[in-house]
Amino acid sequence: MKKIISKWLMGDIVDKNSTNAPYEKVIETLTEVVKENKFAVVTTHDMKETYTKKKLNIANDFEYRIVQICNAPKSHKAITKMSFDMGVMMPKSIIVSRENGKTILRYMKMKPWMVSMMFPELDIIPMSKMVTETMYKIVKETIEKSERNN
Repeated sequence: MKKIISKWLMGDIVDKNSTNAPYEKVIETLTEVVKENKFAVVTTHDMKETYTKKKLNIANDFEYRIVQICNAPKSHKAITKMSFDMGVMMPKSIIVSRENGKTILRYMKMKPWMVSMMFPELDIIPMSKMVTETMYKIVKETIEKSERNN
């Protein structure tokens, strides 16, 4: 019941998109598309590398990276002009993983009204819409370019 109510109220929080393009090609293309959309890759967490260093037993074909992106001028404005609390929403993450022969891209798509409830004192809906639209655009362009250049 809880799951049904959550789905009805919030929809899908994780936007998941798959492609047959090779994993490394998607990572490379994502970096390019992020830049084309006036963001920068701040850091990439290679979880395969992290788990290997911790001597965890992982499958040979396990691939999972958390690519954190940021638009510095916009994030600076959000933090300094709106609220320092906005930092909990930054940087934005795009997950790239390999599952069942496919490359999967995921990101959190918070609905603008949900973000506005987190920060009720701020007029955050326009910014939230823009960020969600940009994340969607980055993922879609990455998949299209990866498949075209494959």
